[in-house]
Amino acid sequence: MKLIRNIFLLFACFVICSCGEIFSFETEKPVAEGLTMSHHEVDLLVGDSVLFETVLLPDTVAVSYDWYHYGDDAIYLLGRKAYATKAGRAMVVVEAETLGAADSRRIVSDSCIVNVFDWHEVDRAEFLYETVLYASLVVDGEQLTDSLGDTRLVAVVDNEVRGEAVMREAYGIHYLELRMVSYWPGETATIECYHRRTNQRFVFGEVVLSGETYGTISDLKRFRGKSRNYSN
Repeated sequence: MKLIRNIFLLFACFVICSCGEIFSFETEKPVAEGLTMSHHEVDLLVGDSVLFETVLLPDTVAVSYDWYHYGDDAIYLLGRKAYATKAGRAMVVVEAETLGAADSRRIVSDSCIVNVFDWHEVDRAEFLYETVLYASLVVDGEQLTDSLGDTRLVAVVDNEVRGEAVMREAYGIHYLELRMVSYWPGETATIECYHRRTNQRFVFGEVVLSGETYGTISDLKRFRGKSRNYSN
């Protein structure tokens, strides 16, 4: 009887172990196939910064990131945040080492071009002439009608800011008032804007600084532009 019981116990153990092997499973995650940065080309004004995000597809068990930058010292890179230090151009590169099933490893990477520009502030008291512009601004088919917010809209001569736009409203009409200074009549300024939130720079057109007034509230000068990066 004891022998039969021992045989039964051995058989039960065998069945349990066999079932464990049959129903055992291992959660496996594949090695990453790609890495994408949140930006692939950005514009930064000196003194500004941008924080890069990354998306790794698909998820992996373990990931380690390394950040590099190449080019001149236009930026200072601290982790995944780039700080603009001087006008120039640089490339930010991120590499991720991924760990998948059976300790399989793979390096994936992505990169972003960073264009850095510098606008020099000037003392308006040094200039003799003032040109006034009343205008509307249309970007990607939409007119700027509320507030400039994170956008700097300026008149630039040789990287000098000769005037900065102010958003105004009169009689239900939204318009931009841009007062620009010059040493003499005849200098030419470009109308540019920079979106800090999207890290993009736009150039819209030129204005001759004549010392006169362009446009009226009822007849605004119109500037149109499309979203695009602008490099030095």
